This record gives sequence, C-alpha cells and structure tokens, in this order.
Amino acid sequence: MAKGGQTLQSIKETSLEKRSEKLWTDVQSLLAQASLTIRDISLFAVCVGPGGFTGLRVGIAAVKGWASALGDQVVGVTSLEAAAFGAASPPLLCALVNANRSEVYSQLFSFDHEGVPVAKNDPMVTTLNVALERIELEHDVVFAGDAANEYAESIMNLNAAREGGEWSIVKAERCIAEDIARLALLKHARGEVSSAADLKACYIRPAEAEIKLSLGLLGSKINRTRKA
Repeated sequence: MAKGGQTLQSIKETSLEKRSEKLWTDVQSLLAQASLTIRDISLFAVCVGPGGFTGLRVGIAAVKGWASALGDQVVGVTSLEAAAFGAASPPLLCALVNANRSEVYSQLFSFDHEGVPVAKNDPMVTTLNVALERIELEHDVVFAGDAANEYAESIMNLNAAREGGEWSIVKAERCIAEDIARLALLKHARGEVSSAADLKACYIRPAEAEIKLSLGLLGSKINRTRKA
C-alpha cells in the first residue's frame, strides 16, 4: 500500500501454495497495520503479467472484484515495467523476468523525465540467448529483473565478447509490489487508468492447458476419461 510516493505497508510472499487463500488474509493484515479498511483505498494497482498464470489470475480477479464493488479505478503494470522501474532510470534497460522452462520474458526500455519506463520493443518470451541477440547492437544497457540476476554470469560473459559499450546488472532495492504501486501512481496522474471490466492480463504465451488443447492432447485425455 502506498500514499503519494510513500509506501505504507508491503509484504513479500515467496510461497506459491494456497496463494488464493493467503491473498485475502495478507490484505486484511496490511490494512489493519495501517489502520485502514478496503473502503479507504481509492486506486488499485496490479501486476498484469507476464508471469505465472495462476498467480496473475488470482491477483487480477481480486482487484477486479474490489474495484467493481467500490467503483474505484485500476492501473495495470506489467512485470517487465516494474522490473525496469525498480532500476535507477539508465538510458537503456533490458528487463528480464523468469518464464521457467529455461526461458525469459524480455523487453527493452528507455525512461522519460519522470523515470517512467518507455517501451522500445515488444515483450517476448524466448531463451536467454535470443533475448540478448535482440539487443546485442545496443552499446550501453542495464539489465534488471529476477532473470537478470539468475543469468548474470551468462550476460556478462557475452558482454566480454562484444565490442563497444558496456552492459551491467542492477538489483532492485524494493520488492516488486512497491515498484508496482509507485509506478501506478505516476500512471494514474497521467490518466493511464482502466476500469475493472477493461483490465486484461499480459500473458505473452498461452497457458499449458491451452497448448495441450490446441494439440488435441487435453481433449484426448477427457475422452479417455469419459470412455473409462
């Protein structure tokens, strides 16, 4: 939770289990610590992805419900925007977020005078090598995001083999929820808001169930179950 540019309360949850149950108790706990109720919230911010499908759906559904019930506005922030915003506004930043399956979500950003990330290309999900090849001609680039930290050695090894410019890696000083809240406030001031009904997730790639369905694998399993 934030008021203006000040963070009131935040929590970093690392467990992926029972996230739909813990979300409600965590929110109630944070509100209580700040002596607030859900009706005191005038703007909701949420990560719209890319990221884990279950977590995104739970978070977005919760915000849609609260905003609809209270008539409040919503700001959606991508995980790549948040990773970029958490850095120190360099000229160019490549946000790298872990996509699992040995893949990463990536996007290149510059920054405006308020430090708001400005997309220089589209978000993609690829291997790390493909993500780096997409920006290898950029001379001075800062990398940020959980995948940038995880693959720091590979990034710096490629940088050493390049000619011209320098690549570096920066770690976020705050948890991603705080960066989402801060960036959402800046977007709100610019009128970049959404209604609960219009808020949509940024998945980049289809869910595993959707892939199986397109390949006929999910339907086959359902049919086998029916025959059994």
